[in-house]
Amino acid sequence: MANLSDIAKKANVSQAAASRVLNQDPTFVVSKEVRLAIKKAAAELGYRTPRQKKDESKVIKIGIADWHMIPKSRSKEISYDNLVPLSELDVKYSFSRLERGVVEEKDAIIAIGIFSEEEINEMILSSQNVIFLNNNSSATIFDRLFIDYDTPVRKSFQYLKEKGCRHIAFLSGAEEVDGIAIGYRRAEGVKMIMEEEGVFEEGLFLMGSLSEEDGRVLMRKALERGADGVVLGTQLIEEGVLEEYEKSAEKPLMVLRRDIDLDYRKTRFPVVRMCSEQLWDITNLLIYSRLKRPAAPLTVYIQAAFEEE
Repeated sequence: MANLSDIAKKANVSQAAASRVLNQDPTFVVSKEVRLAIKKAAAELGYRTPRQKKDESKVIKIGIADWHMIPKSRSKEISYDNLVPLSELDVKYSFSRLERGVVEEKDAIIAIGIFSEEEINEMILSSQNVIFLNNNSSATIFDRLFIDYDTPVRKSFQYLKEKGCRHIAFLSGAEEVDGIAIGYRRAEGVKMIMEEEGVFEEGLFLMGSLSEEDGRVLMRKALERGADGVVLGTQLIEEGVLEEYEKSAEKPLMVLRRDIDLDYRKTRFPVVRMCSEQLWDITNLLIYSRLKRPAAPLTVYIQAAFEEE
């Protein structure tokens, strides 16, 4: 198991500097580059301070980096306060959103999406324990969970075809804010699946912004163009879509999508559910395991769920 001498050697700093950074000494002034080198070395070697080893009863503070999935303008609508781990471990968790570019001490970080090296380095400054959900970097030193979205999305179109739908609309949103593109890659993947399933129609592949108002607009267009089936690509437009659906005399079959469904709320519609109970359970177990006993990083593959009504 790594010790302070190993960390100092790898980071090219003194043992005293490594110790003061890793023990969060507020009086120790050091450059961001040196602090990052020390924390990255500790993460790579699986080092834990004596205080971390002894403190087994504390609340595990988890930051969730979701800015590649939820635009900042909508982030306040999704709170992680009620996210309750499903594992039966005798430990308490505290979840909160980690802001982009803000360093905040956390025991672990759940990072959703594909992040740049600069973003990853910022996260390492906040925690030596990061779990990535669907990050394709081959250089990561952390655990990675890959979620198979394509299979349940494909099932949603097959389900509608089996129900007799012949004109299936896809409604989704995409935005680019502060250099972060949200929703574009997902839409391209769905388009490919629709083409392979023989259900793609240019006029029914409808994209707007990630807003409830655009959800209303997209649903009106789908109804005007004769859609008898509808698949949503994001939950951020769901409320607007359903409002328009309820007002309409036409009732096409509908498949919703839930990206972060914290309370697993029931609905009368089929749902493509990205973050299943199993996903959160495995994520929390990995965090708990890493804090207890460092080990080589894992890569885990999980299939998202398609749940019929």
